[in-house]
Amino acid sequence: MKKIKRIALLVVAVLVLLVAASGVKTVLDMKNSADNEVQEEDSTRWAEPTSDPLNIEGIADASAKYASAAVNGSLNLVFNGIWSRQTDYFTVPGGSLTITGYGTAEGTQRYKVSVWQKVAGGAQYVNGSTYYIKTDGQNYRCVISGLDPAASYRLTISYDSSRYYLYGGLKVEGIAG
Repeated sequence: MKKIKRIALLVVAVLVLLVAASGVKTVLDMKNSADNEVQEEDSTRWAEPTSDPLNIEGIADASAKYASAAVNGSLNLVFNGIWSRQTDYFTVPGGSLTITGYGTAEGTQRYKVSVWQKVAGGAQYVNGSTYYIKTDGQNYRCVISGLDPAASYRLTISYDSSRYYLYGGLKVEGIAG
């Protein structure tokens, strides 16, 4: 009986050494590393609430699934029952866009807008251009700056759901056709 216990103890010791040598994390290792890890900061950029009224011009049918109109240096958009849409290309003579929008939705509390630059063969995401707009029916505003006045851009509106739909409107100021 003593011999079996010694053999079992030896097998356990060898297994412990093999686990330690193989780099497999033990429960203690995971606890210690969790204590030392820096938590990733939430980098979500939210559009700021605004009490300014949103006047969307040039749209004949505000109940359309998706409609857009460029009027007086602004791109006006309405969307009813979409998951995502992209605008046509435009230029930004002043190098910055001011986006004011609102939205309502089922199932989630936000949608995002982001800017894409036209490049040979397609479009390239403009780093740092994504802003989230809450879908509580209130107006929100954000400014995207540092854009090249000589480049062409488009805006993408997207809603991270394939189950529910997004309703709302945007006014994108600072554009040229």
